[in-house]
Parts: sequence; C-alpha cells; structure tokens
Amino acid sequence: MTNSTRPSTASDAQSDTPVETDTPVAADGGSGEDGGPVVILHVEPDARSAELLTTFAERFADGFAVRSVDGMEAALGAVDAADCVVTEQRLPDGSGVDLVDRIRGRGIDVPVVFHTTCRERETEARTLAAGADAYFPKRPERGQYDRILERLGGLVGDGSRASRTATTVSPGRPSSSVKASQSEE
Repeated sequence: MTNSTRPSTASDAQSDTPVETDTPVAADGGSGEDGGPVVILHVEPDARSAELLTTFAERFADGFAVRSVDGMEAALGAVDAADCVVTEQRLPDGSGVDLVDRIRGRGIDVPVVFHTTCRERETEARTLAAGADAYFPKRPERGQYDRILERLGGLVGDGSRASRTATTVSPGRPSSSVKASQSEE
C-alpha cells in the first residue's frame, strides 16, 4: 500500500504564515461522541498544509470538522475539544513526539495520527512508541487524505485505545500494524 494525496484544489494558498483557525469546517453526518462531526485537531505549522487537510475534509469527506493550530502549546490548549489529532513531527515549539507524550501524560486518550515530512524509520518508530496510532509520510500523490480520514474514522469509532493498533503507511512498503499497549502510555 502506498500513501498518497489527491491533487489539491487549494494549491493557490501561498501564505507561509502559521495558521490557527478556531472555526471548524462543517461536515455532514459524523461519528463524534455527540453524533456530530468528528473534530480533528490539526497541528501543522505550515499554513498551506493546514489548508489542504481542511479543504479536503470540507469538500470531499463527510463527518469531519478540522481545527488547525500551528504548534504544540496551542494544541495542548485545544486538545480537550478534539476527537482526534493529526500532527506534523516538526513543530516550532517542540516535536510531534513531545506533543504525544504531553497529551498521554495528561491522561487524554484521543487517537493521534502523524502526517509528516519526516520519513526516517527512526522517527516513525519513536512516534509509534510514544503512543501514536498511525504514521503517514507526506507525499504529493492521490489518496493520502482519504486514507488519513478513513483511519481516523475507524479510530474514533472504535473508542477503545486498548483495542486500537498503530499503523504505518509508507510508499514501497506494505501497511504494518502494531497492537497498542496500555503499558506504553
């Protein structure tokens, strides 16, 4: 299985300024705890990348709302209102692994998925060991956001961390799953 992205319809966004959007994008249906949309906290310092996930969820997926923040501290302030987290590894005020450690240290058990420019196997292993549920390297290919949202929908719908498995999706390698363990937290 390869990881890829759908060609962007938001490619005209040229801002390099980090973005924080407090207004979630509306999505129909959903499977959040209250029956509303699944609220994704997207931790992404690159405004264009943040816009791409938001635009994809808004236009092509039902049942998701996205709130984007640009760093770890902003994410920690917003995580309580999220059903799941999608994070970059490289953050201006820490790392995605640090973010997962702090989220888990607070006893918050939301699914966390990495969507990152980091492609090193060591980074991938550290994210999964920290308690991430999936790892998707950023690639300019079709289907990337479909797979991320599909995985998040399954994780949020599951609701039980003990029964979730960590997934890695990398080009040229088959998808692998690792059983999540309560002792890792």
